[in-house]
Amino acid sequence: MYVKVKNKKIEVKNAQLYLGNMQIRNIDQITGLDALRELNVFNLFNNQISIIKNLDSLINLEKLNLYGNAIEEITGFDNLKNLKTLYLSDNHIKKIKGLNHLKKLEVLSLEDNSIKKIENLNHLRNLRELNLFGNSISDLEGLESLDKLQMLRIGQNPIPDEIFKQTGGIDNYGYAIDPQEWVNYCRINESINNG
Repeated sequence: MYVKVKNKKIEVKNAQLYLGNMQIRNIDQITGLDALRELNVFNLFNNQISIIKNLDSLINLEKLNLYGNAIEEITGFDNLKNLKTLYLSDNHIKKIKGLNHLKKLEVLSLEDNSIKKIENLNHLRNLRELNLFGNSISDLEGLESLDKLQMLRIGQNPIPDEIFKQTGGIDNYGYAIDPQEWVNYCRINESINNG
């Protein structure tokens, strides 16, 4: 099985498709994608994609890498109910949204975007790893429902030092020392604010 991009045939091997660094501007440029219902891994990193679309037929997709594109808005994932890993780092995303249907998602990377607020993660009950490194997050909220969170990378954000002290801090690489302390901090603040 194969797809065609810019008149070039790219073979699908072991239910995996690699289309990184191909200067793809639009997912519509990929001919034959709709026939890949059994695709498990799809790499579209380092292209020029600005809008996520035409992924609806990829119902068995478990890993999607859209790192290093020009994406501004998280959309187009409603049918990807088996997705477990999603890389959206190094894009132009300003708001976390459009992930509500991804109930099986375990790994989410949003590093190096323009996100100001942690939000809309409450449906991601299976999330184990969350990367928010290098954004514009200045307040800590939105993690309260992430009971399974084992890895949180949140360094290089303008979060006040006081919050770092109350959550146990981060290491030199921006990883939370104890991600569940960050989750608990959000729970406490949510109950105080709703209180």
